[in-house]
Amino acid sequence: MTTTELLAKFANPDIIQTLSISDKLTAGLVATILGMGITFSALIILQFVMVLMEKFLSNPADLTSKPLQPQNKPDPSPETAGNSDNELVAVITTVIAQQLKTSVNNIVIKNIEKVETRSPAWNAAGIVEQMDSRF
Repeated sequence: MTTTELLAKFANPDIIQTLSISDKLTAGLVATILGMGITFSALIILQFVMVLMEKFLSNPADLTSKPLQPQNKPDPSPETAGNSDNELVAVITTVIAQQLKTSVNNIVIKNIEKVETRSPAWNAAGIVEQMDSRF
């Protein structure tokens, strides 16, 4: 019995009952391989389409342009910077104390460093949305 005949019989629920165990296993295996092969092929084709779209739809000027220069911001005066740092330390200390359910006097912050995030904007937006939904 050929594979196409076996799959044709496998498609009819009445005929499936008359097939032997080995024919059922063979037809199931063939159907699984065909399904996985078609899915894998479609994903490969989709990947190539996405690469082609990226090449055709991207602006060539974006690829050759210089990296963005940081905007010139006025330097904060030492009084403002020190005041802002003190406020930041106070806020962070208060939040940590509240989370640990302890007094602010029990917490000493020695160093604060900004950690740059490498996650995309949609990731940050999702985190904010998830945190907002908890309250």
